[in-house]
Amino acid sequence: MPLKHTATNIGTKEEQIILGISMGYINFSGIQYLEFLPGLFLRRGSVHQIAGPSRFIFALVIARNIKNHITWIRRKESTMSLYPDGLASWVDVNKFILVDTITEQESIWVMEEFLKSDVSELVVCELCEPIKYSNLRRIILSFKSVAEEKNKTLPIVLLVSSFQSKIIGVESRWYMKPSLLINSSTKKRRSFLEERWELTCSKSRLNLSSWIINARQKGYDRRTINIHKPT
Repeated sequence: MPLKHTATNIGTKEEQIILGISMGYINFSGIQYLEFLPGLFLRRGSVHQIAGPSRFIFALVIARNIKNHITWIRRKESTMSLYPDGLASWVDVNKFILVDTITEQESIWVMEEFLKSDVSELVVCELCEPIKYSNLRRIILSFKSVAEEKNKTLPIVLLVSSFQSKIIGVESRWYMKPSLLINSSTKKRRSFLEERWELTCSKSRLNLSSWIINARQKGYDRRTINIHKPT
């Protein structure tokens, strides 16, 4: 069943006409788009970039909406580690396929092979340096091998970059960082299990804006997430 979404903040009127967007609502098919937060979408069969201090949290926000397998590619020498106890409150760890690579080029090759094999609905790759456009084109072309079947749900590629440089050719570009809330009008202390981030989209055919994401966890239960515009 198509999802309805208002056309607020989706480019100029001319851009909306070019994109075939109705001024009333857009029909987002679950086959073509993933709604990872209320009103926020990622196009399937595309490559997306996320940077910023909270880039791994963004990847987990995406992963919690994935029903099938998730491939996570990372350099073996990476200083960041993925611990099952930390992942469990976001997503089922049994869905993860973790791949350690030696070089950046090997990571790119692994991405291509997983896309061709159609094993995972989400492919996450940690990058320490910008990917060449020629390599990105090869990744995009890899989607074609799994797009032959009509109404096929294509995977999503998420490039988690430790650098701020823009990767040319991606479908969308995001930045996520912690957001501190200082409220002097109340003496109530915020729970240490409640977290807050600011998410900004700087490139997309749909939304170019910023949002505040709140997550609350009770015990070992999965986090509940709310999203709203900054005030």
